[in-house]
Amino acid sequence: MKRAALVLALVVMPMLAQAGDFEITVQRKKEGESAPKGGIVQKTSQGWIGNVKIENCGFKPAQELQARYILFVKRQHAGQKQGEDQTEKVKGDYKVAELKPGANITFSTAEVQLRHSQLDGNFYYIGGGMSKTDDGIAGVWVKLFQGETQVGEYMNPPNLTTKFKWE
Repeated sequence: MKRAALVLALVVMPMLAQAGDFEITVQRKKEGESAPKGGIVQKTSQGWIGNVKIENCGFKPAQELQARYILFVKRQHAGQKQGEDQTEKVKGDYKVAELKPGANITFSTAEVQLRHSQLDGNFYYIGGGMSKTDDGIAGVWVKLFQGETQVGEYMNPPNLTTKFKWE
């Protein structure tokens, strides 16, 4: 009886993580506050960062990860009219050589200075501009890549894609 030999060739390829293998969260943290500066316009500023936590919820280690993020900062300027806000994008990234199953890493984003200004007393802007302005963080978007493949994503608020584009 002849036996047929079946040869299986296995190609060893690095295992890519699957979407859903990672949980990404971001916590905002105040870093500091400046003392009010006087004059006709009172000005203060606060430093804010995002603490990004990435957890490997999969069953295999993940290698060569890169987290890319964008902080969307709404800027208001003293004297400008309502609705003339400008959005500034603060971009950054963080590389992780290996993340074992069940393990997590935490990193901080770049610090963002949020400014507040208030026109003093009975003063007002002739053109009808706002007498009080406040900068704010409009959103945080984090994408996790393994090589060039996206394996995770976080955005706050969840409808961020309707307001801004990833660029």
